[in-house]
Amino acid sequence: MSLAMFESVMQQLPGGILILNSSCQILYVNHYICRYSDLTAQQLIGKSFFASFPEVPQAWFNRKIEAVLSQKITEQISWQQRLYLLKFPRQDAGDESRRYMAQNCTLMPLPNPVSGELQLCLWIQDASEQARYHAKLLFTQQQLKVHERQDSLTGLMNRSFWQQQLQLEITRAERYERPLSLLLFNVDRFKPFNDKYGHEHGDQLLQALAKFSAALLRDNDLLARFGGAEFAIALPDTAIIGALEVANRFRVQLANSRLLTALPSIQVTISIGVSQYQSDVDMSELIQRAEQALHQAKCAGRNQVSIFTAKNKAG
Repeated sequence: MSLAMFESVMQQLPGGILILNSSCQILYVNHYICRYSDLTAQQLIGKSFFASFPEVPQAWFNRKIEAVLSQKITEQISWQQRLYLLKFPRQDAGDESRRYMAQNCTLMPLPNPVSGELQLCLWIQDASEQARYHAKLLFTQQQLKVHERQDSLTGLMNRSFWQQQLQLEITRAERYERPLSLLLFNVDRFKPFNDKYGHEHGDQLLQALAKFSAALLRDNDLLARFGGAEFAIALPDTAIIGALEVANRFRVQLANSRLLTALPSIQVTISIGVSQYQSDVDMSELIQRAEQALHQAKCAGRNQVSIFTAKNKAG
């Protein structure tokens, strides 16, 4: 191949071309490299690759060169392995989240046509669009995962995901012989409130209650919207006495609060059912016991806390 033909090929390839000798001295660059490095060919040719591009990790890149030249193989470095090799600005300057061009890099052994010495040809291709699409895909997948786990109205765990987490806590409680308690609570007279003030205020009430509840709990407590105006809390490492204290403190503080600034005269109360995990019950039974205790609290006049007992079950 003539020098003119070689030059034509190197300039027309999509991306940047650098040719280095075994000492990492730059022997050739195409216009692409000059444009994105903002350096001229005269400023680059004959210079050290690492001095010209100090962002390249020298020890790591030397190992790559040694492998390519000694084994006479081609090596690919994708943007997923290393976002970029050379710090070039993105062609799409509108994306401020990624300032630099994502790159796919190919390292190829290239014999010198005169001396026969093996040189390294480095081919840089812009992979920014691939990286952007991949980031968008990951974001979509993460949003789907959140949707699968999260109640869309309150942002809390939904019932299905909460039950998965509860089962893990039951397994842990059984294995390490640690206490575990469960609270189920329901907004008192929520349907009449909804009928009188409308679903928009009803939704705002549930959102405010979710935020209020989360602020009172520990980081390892599991809070979920169980359905409608009903919520559930799993309290790891908490025996029934501690759960009763949490429930009563929660009930009293809520009764003395005004959740809705738009309706400051409205007092919101809740009824709470409490159950404790025991080795002879499964998750369904544990939840059912809390539901029975909640029903007992409602029957006792609302704004009450009731603990599951055999008497609750018989009733």
